[in-house]
Amino acid sequence: MKLLHRDQETRLIEILRHVPQKHHAAVLREIETLRAEQAAGFAHDRRIIEDEAALLRAKVAKLAETRRRLLEHNRRDAASFRKFRQAIRHSRAMHSLAHLPALLPQLKETLAVSEIGLALCSEDFAEFLPDVIPFVRAVSAATLETEICRLCQATPPRPFLGLTRRMPRPDFFLPPDTPATTALMDGSCFVCGLKDKFRRDRLVGAVAFFDPAPGRYTPDKATDFLEHFCDILAADLINVRDHEKLDRETVIDELTTAPNRAYLTRHAPRMLEFSGRKGFPVCALFIDLDKFKSINDTLGHAAGDRVLTAVAMRLKESMRRYDIFARLGGDEFVAILPDTDMVEAADMAARIARAVSGLSVPRITGLDTPLGVSASVGLARLEPGESLDALIRRADADMYAVKRGGPSPDSPA
Repeated sequence: MKLLHRDQETRLIEILRHVPQKHHAAVLREIETLRAEQAAGFAHDRRIIEDEAALLRAKVAKLAETRRRLLEHNRRDAASFRKFRQAIRHSRAMHSLAHLPALLPQLKETLAVSEIGLALCSEDFAEFLPDVIPFVRAVSAATLETEICRLCQATPPRPFLGLTRRMPRPDFFLPPDTPATTALMDGSCFVCGLKDKFRRDRLVGAVAFFDPAPGRYTPDKATDFLEHFCDILAADLINVRDHEKLDRETVIDELTTAPNRAYLTRHAPRMLEFSGRKGFPVCALFIDLDKFKSINDTLGHAAGDRVLTAVAMRLKESMRRYDIFARLGGDEFVAILPDTDMVEAADMAARIARAVSGLSVPRITGLDTPLGVSASVGLARLEPGESLDALIRRADADMYAVKRGGPSPDSPA
């Protein structure tokens, strides 16, 4: 291989001219030796460069693969973030626990899961939950704590991720009346306890996400988004519960637990307006206890309060689910009866009077007394365009007519 440049060859010829002829062969052999050494050095350097180039190409390929994986992770994280942000929006839009039947299907669709189960602590939520609500079960705090600790086998309990069939009691976390199908049991599940935001060591519920894919929820999966959403869901549930509790306290009579005047003025006008648009009859009952002052004066106000509470309970039991009933104050109560004509209202008034008179003052108060309790009930039918106050005044006037034993101006013929 020719390793000398043209100018080097020229210089070699020039050097040989000054070297005796007999030494030319030795000089050329020396030059050939130098050429061989130089070629070996070049080959060695080339191999090093090629090895380094291969290492650099491997590093570039590894960096490209890392970049691809990071971009894929970022894409998945961004998609997960958008998904959970939408789920959080659904949760934050909840203004009442009565919205749970609508909220949970929204979460189910947004999070793309097969089933969602929600268990809530009955001591905290039972009285605020709708009578019939799918997806949700109310359980005692002790039962909830036991099932979560049994599932997670840790104190404090951590979220569970794994195969559904490995859960001790999958039916406890599945939505009520949901069959444990083979597809669900062969899938995976995420279960997280919902913690009280004011007392982090206390559970107020648990939420479970079920998916038919066994690899959807596995112990090696990151759960940051899921746990953050569960914290927000728990806080939203508690906030809504506290708001409903506060709202209930403003419209519930503290003594009798019957709705109060604020409840009446909040809800009855809408009913009257709806009646005017749809043309169905509405009647009002004005209920006043007879000679209730005698009970207070003779037996004391504590006994009178017990009688009032018993009367309110009996009146609430006499009302239909859609009637509006309230205590105005003292021993006066009002009921607004939708889709009720005067004949039906008179029948209701008679039933109420019998129900009240059937109460036993001695049994209620625990005192030996001959006193009893009874009620006078007045009624009035809503006139077109009439206000709530005007309707109640007419029912009140009719009540006084009944109390005096005179003819009721609004009584049905």
